[in-house]
Amino acid sequence: MPEPTAARPLQAWVALVVDLGFVVLFATIGRLSHDEGVTPGGVLGVAWPFVVALLVGWAVARRRSGWPVRMPGSSTVWLVTAVLGLLLRVATGGGFAWSFGVVTVVVLGLFLLGWRCAVEVLRFAGAGLGRWADRAASRR
Repeated sequence: MPEPTAARPLQAWVALVVDLGFVVLFATIGRLSHDEGVTPGGVLGVAWPFVVALLVGWAVARRRSGWPVRMPGSSTVWLVTAVLGLLLRVATGGGFAWSFGVVTVVVLGLFLLGWRCAVEVLRFAGAGLGRWADRAASRR
């Protein structure tokens, strides 16, 4: 069932803010795990290539699947964010190690796909409970 058109822009903005929050969390965790200071400038220095890549990922997902909020578009958002973010980081003088690349892909996958999976499970459960309640009410 398609989303109501009035809800779509709001859902998209909320989803984009959630994604941005997870990218910043990723950068913050990275700085903490390497005993680097967690300052706004330091976190932004790590996060910016992935923020730019996230925005590109959203644009690509919109062109390909039309709706990056739900699961079909989320894999595009995730992969573009991880790969392009790593490429931008390296292209601008940031370091790269294969272990960092693997951690980036895995953690951003958990963050960017994980919350969408949770929403889908809750949506599915809610729809199932709604159908069950409708059937139970119609039997009375």
